[in-house]
Amino acid sequence: MCKIINLISLLSIFISNSFGQQMNTGRDMFKISGKVNDSLLKTAIEYATITLVNDSTKKIINGSITDKKGGFILQNVPRGKYQVIAGFIGYANFTTIVVLERDIYLENIYLVKKSTLLSSITVNNTQRAIENRIDKLVYNVEKDITSQGGMATDALKKIPMVTVDADGNVELLGNPNVRFLINGKPSAIFGNSVADALQSIPNSQVQSIEVITSPSAKYDASGTGGIINIILKKSRVQGFNGNINLAAGTRLENGSLNINWKKNNFALNAFGSGNAQLNALTPTGFNRINSTTAGISRLLQQSNPNFNRNGYKSGIGFDWAITKWDNLTASLNRNHFANNNYGNMNQDLIQYDLPGNELSRTRSLRNFDNEFKVNDLDNSLVYKHKFNKENQELEVGFNGSFSHNNTYYNQTQLDKTTNALISGANSLNPGKENEIEFTLDYTHPVSEKISIETGIKTGFESILSNANVFTLNTSTGIYFNDLSQSYSSAYHRTVYAGYIVAAFPVLKFFEIKAGARYEYTSGKASYSNTGNVQIPDYHNLAPSFVISHTMAKKQLIKFAYTYRIERPDYRDLNPFMNLSDPHNITTGNPHLQPEIGHNAELGYNQYFDNGAYVNLVLNYQRNSPDIKSYVTFYPTYKIGDSVFNDVTVTSRANISREDRVGFNISVSLPINKKFTLRPNLMVFNRHLYDISSIPSVTNAIGFRTNINATYIFNKSFTAEIFGNYNKGTHWQGRQPDSWSYTLAARKQLFNTKGSVGVVLVNAFNKYIQQTSQQVNQNFVSNNYRNLPYRSMGISFTYRFGKLKFSKPKEGDNYLINAPGEN
Repeated sequence: MCKIINLISLLSIFISNSFGQQMNTGRDMFKISGKVNDSLLKTAIEYATITLVNDSTKKIINGSITDKKGGFILQNVPRGKYQVIAGFIGYANFTTIVVLERDIYLENIYLVKKSTLLSSITVNNTQRAIENRIDKLVYNVEKDITSQGGMATDALKKIPMVTVDADGNVELLGNPNVRFLINGKPSAIFGNSVADALQSIPNSQVQSIEVITSPSAKYDASGTGGIINIILKKSRVQGFNGNINLAAGTRLENGSLNINWKKNNFALNAFGSGNAQLNALTPTGFNRINSTTAGISRLLQQSNPNFNRNGYKSGIGFDWAITKWDNLTASLNRNHFANNNYGNMNQDLIQYDLPGNELSRTRSLRNFDNEFKVNDLDNSLVYKHKFNKENQELEVGFNGSFSHNNTYYNQTQLDKTTNALISGANSLNPGKENEIEFTLDYTHPVSEKISIETGIKTGFESILSNANVFTLNTSTGIYFNDLSQSYSSAYHRTVYAGYIVAAFPVLKFFEIKAGARYEYTSGKASYSNTGNVQIPDYHNLAPSFVISHTMAKKQLIKFAYTYRIERPDYRDLNPFMNLSDPHNITTGNPHLQPEIGHNAELGYNQYFDNGAYVNLVLNYQRNSPDIKSYVTFYPTYKIGDSVFNDVTVTSRANISREDRVGFNISVSLPINKKFTLRPNLMVFNRHLYDISSIPSVTNAIGFRTNINATYIFNKSFTAEIFGNYNKGTHWQGRQPDSWSYTLAARKQLFNTKGSVGVVLVNAFNKYIQQTSQQVNQNFVSNNYRNLPYRSMGISFTYRFGKLKFSKPKEGDNYLINAPGEN
């Protein structure tokens, strides 16, 4: 399977569209055969690619691949002069000239392994899942055994510099404000809930994941933490082919189907998937103590709520090479995810006087039901024109994302002493988030080593939200529309952007890629309870650069700087008051200002002949202002005509500043040909400053580590074990630690066309036991949660159809270069 992927990743077997026209019949037909070997080991190379090129016209005539013994045959080749090019991933190409007047056998074709690349170091190995490049890190998901049958969050846990907590929240180098893309394009689905959106993407549909910690000015400046680009599978081979993936387990189930068809210069692909996280009990509780000048209050809560999640994705797209110079691609994707949290909660609210004597105790039972769902439609259309000059091209693109979401809650409280209803409310909050953008990009190669990229972009975003709140009249038992809590809102934002990037060498020692991006943002908002809100326009000049030097012995060192901005998303801005728990209210903040980030990074990579590598990143980030989730306590809190007692309100807020400095080191250690270890360690210090908090300064060490071990028993059977630990961060208290471990094995079947796998997660622990603490002015809360995490699953994959390879469009490598964001 990996061998076929390697072949596809090079798009290396070419058959010219005019092959049939160049063929003739008769006595002038000959054959070229030969054998391809490794230059050092002198062993045969299977699946090496053979390309036959007319030496005068430079047109591709024929192609083949080598067998298990390294042999190949090119039949029915006309008389003439040709170039025979042999290649294989990780090796330099071998080229020889032949004058064909008789049958020829080439027995001395030896391929030499590449030691370095000019602008990056990339090591490709059937046992390696990670590739380091000058501007990004690429994780090949198909080489990940332990995340098979899982979702995108399972694969993200394995990537250096990326952290995923037990709830699926993602951080990049300790920063949660990450810009997520799918195939290089933004999607409104991430604006609603990144964790839920990632849980709706099965790994069986993901080809690779790109991590870009220092994006160039060509990328949108959004995301102070950097960019994570998820590249979905797509085939370029001739004919009809596809794959089906099924996974069933005790906690997660999913299935997907990918279909591809290509004929000559037109390719069509379609996919569909569905998944469900099965219903599970999650014991939770907390003990919150609040002190005021009048005394002390204590709130105890305990619950065993049910939680489940589901989602599906589907899409269709085409790629049409209209002419040698013109190409058109389009896609239409449908996304959905939803979750539901419901159950009963026991509550005790106790009042004490200053000396600590109990004054009153109220015992209540709260029934609650929370639902959230999103439906999203993404579409894109890209036209690309190439010029006579190599690598000179013009690209015009459109991208649209249209999201409909619904938040619903229903809660009632019953006095356990009198069995009387204390309160009740429900609300449905439908919303829309639409994003449209138009892009224009131009690349101009000044010389062989110098190039310039420039472009412009216009983006339009609108966020609409409506909430009808119904409150229970406890005396009549009837719900009425509470106009004081119901509302409607509209938020519109337009971003105009332009950029220029230049890549060039300096003194034959450094490779530099530097540029700047200008973004002008205009916004306006209106809320039914406050009217129009004046939002000042703002503009940002975002410079970026990366300086690299490739050293001897497969070493690369680089320094990068980038300016980033984090604009608030739908859930950050939505003023909807979620009262499913009247003692713990959550809401958005429509007055949020953007977060500004400055990121500096020093990186070092080294690769060794035995396949080992080490990657070290030193990182410094400053966000000022910074956006954080913020908790405030109120002894009494009024919403409309309703007054709630002993309440915390959680929202998003701008704090003064966050400085983060740390390092990440990842290593691959091939113990022998069968056994490989990949440990990863991230350590950083966070310094947070907020004049409205007590204390105003927070210093905390963050610590994350994981290790992956792979053992290859034979060509068809592989096993892995993966362990992960995240130390909770400190902000307004202490967030919970999380840890997990996964055991997996995969057996290939049907001559590598199929495979079956088994995955065990936390096999000896039913729950991840988490404890945390919230601290702010006048209150402290100690919380616990037992998160059900143990699961066992089995997965099955099968590839079908013909694999007839054809010559790709020049520069087309969908496994490596996804469409870039303007």
